[in-house]
Amino acid sequence: MEEKTGFSENRQHPRIPIDLDIEVSQVLSDNMQCIEGSVRCKCRDISSGGISFYSINLYPLHSLLRLHVLLDDINVKVMGKVIWVKQLSSAPTFKLGVQFLNIYEDDFNMLCSYIKTKYL
Repeated sequence: MEEKTGFSENRQHPRIPIDLDIEVSQVLSDNMQCIEGSVRCKCRDISSGGISFYSINLYPLHSLLRLHVLLDDINVKVMGKVIWVKQLSSAPTFKLGVQFLNIYEDDFNMLCSYIKTKYL
């Protein structure tokens, strides 16, 4: 599933390709409560500013998500907003791009460090 997006020169945060499972829950914007339980999704790439992943669930554009990402021994929980959605033609699967909104400073620093040591 290799692809070229053409966005790399416009990115504020460099993304790195990575293959790992993440847990995703949609939340209501007014009270931040989860709509349903978490769903396991497959991460495509990650940066210090966001993540893209594959999901069988369609999360609407601009919806808020609670993400749980485990990178080696780094456990990152972060809120994000769906900024793009594409349906894949080969399967009932969606590819989503999520911008991180609320991330603790410690989690942000650990994520940046992970990206630098592993891939840059």
